[in-house]
Amino acid sequence: MRVGILVFDGVEELDAVGVYEVLAKAKQIHPKLDLTVRFRAMKEQITGALGMKFLAHEVHHELSDLDLVIVPGGAGRKEVVQDSEFLKRLLDFGTEKPIASVCTGALILSAAGLLAGRKATTHQSARDELGAVADIVEARVVEDGLVTTAGGVTASIDLGLHLLEKHFGPELAREVEEQIEYQRPLRP
Repeated sequence: MRVGILVFDGVEELDAVGVYEVLAKAKQIHPKLDLTVRFRAMKEQITGALGMKFLAHEVHHELSDLDLVIVPGGAGRKEVVQDSEFLKRLLDFGTEKPIASVCTGALILSAAGLLAGRKATTHQSARDELGAVADIVEARVVEDGLVTTAGGVTASIDLGLHLLEKHFGPELAREVEEQIEYQRPLRP
């Protein structure tokens, strides 16, 4: 499984790094696991919302070689949603393969046309905006068809664990949760 985490100038660092840590830790624990996780960007160096510098593993717009795309949020999303060609790529991808967002990355998925009429979540500050097109669920992670959304910032870790559980089983998710010393909030 090839996972691409899309990073862009102004990305919220923990949105991208939390889910990366969880998925990469699974691969570290089990090197033969069929999982590759990479930061993908439109340019090599990215500056996050708080100043962290990212060097993308892969620099290009193409998504078709991936099995899962994860879209973090952050203030830089406002520029991302102006790129109609990229939004079309996200829409094409997300209608055929699993796609996920963290925090205000849901607004990018919404701009691409992937959240209309779906159940979704996002950062609390963006729920009203997203609620204009999606059915907002107050939860850490919400899955509706091929689209999975995660709430604000630290929910990036919950998204990673959810994805491990879904694609590789609950045992691996629990093992990684233990390794990173994280306890998921109780689920309803």
